[in-house]
Amino acid sequence: MQERITIRGEVVPGRRLGRTIGFPTANIELEPEQGGEERVRAGSGVWLARVSLEETGQRYWAVANIGRRPTVETQAGGGRYKAEAWLFDFDGDLYGRRIEVELVRFLRPERKFDSLEELRRAIERDKENALNIIANDEFTL
Repeated sequence: MQERITIRGEVVPGRRLGRTIGFPTANIELEPEQGGEERVRAGSGVWLARVSLEETGQRYWAVANIGRRPTVETQAGGGRYKAEAWLFDFDGDLYGRRIEVELVRFLRPERKFDSLEELRRAIERDKENALNIIANDEFTL
């Protein structure tokens, strides 16, 4: 069995594009002792993830994107590697809080979409796929 990738860090403000399409994400400032970008590259893609809030221990299911965000970054091929997670059933502010994102099941490779609307539809499919995996009791929160 392959070792699960876990990414820890502080939630920092992003460009806030996710909230405009209905999926506000927690953008994680990667910690150097984790191997930084190399650790994130190993998990590149879209994942079903478990997110834990470090100070409270609360856990949430999430869809996490690990990669260069080629649809929204202006650089050729996307920007530098980042980790961001959209938490299911969470409403609140995570800025400045430390979280842990455990990548549980790979959903699809990261890709560039022609518009934010195409990206929104893909995230909807990712959400449905993740909910189906959870509903089939393959993993517990």
